[in-house]
Amino acid sequence: MARPLVDSNITGVAGEFYVAAEISKRGGIATLTIKNTPSIDLIVTNPRNGKSANIQVKTRSVNNQQGWKLTKKVGTKSTIKNHFYVFVNLKKDELPDYYIIPFNEFAVFINKKHQRWLKATDRKGKQHEDNDIRNFKPDKVNLPLYKADARLGKKYKDNWDILGIF
Repeated sequence: MARPLVDSNITGVAGEFYVAAEISKRGGIATLTIKNTPSIDLIVTNPRNGKSANIQVKTRSVNNQQGWKLTKKVGTKSTIKNHFYVFVNLKKDELPDYYIIPFNEFAVFINKKHQRWLKATDRKGKQHEDNDIRNFKPDKVNLPLYKADARLGKKYKDNWDILGIF
């Protein structure tokens, strides 16, 4: 029997709580923001040194084998200090994978990737047409289109130190 789909809002909240738990287990404090806070899902701090970071969480559901489907908005740079994406890959019977990536580095990465995609052709040899979809598939290491995703993913997988608060 197929598993029922989980509402995307519930999936997103689950990812935020997983990230908060990871911060907490390392001695930090994580505060979830209210839902209309633009670009920040968690504000995290280390009470021992006063350092903080701002996190936007993107969560991939247990049944999602396609990677993160994002909008072109992820290509917009941030003016927020110490700003990060945390991509959470939920799994059925084990803890999630986390990719902690500086916000502006990801914006540059995704824009370059999209430009490469636009210059390429589809399976029928037709030029790709621009659209608002952006995707990130760091675990698709054997697919040529996603080699850059895999390299970025390897650099930042479970790299909590990049937040600079511990």
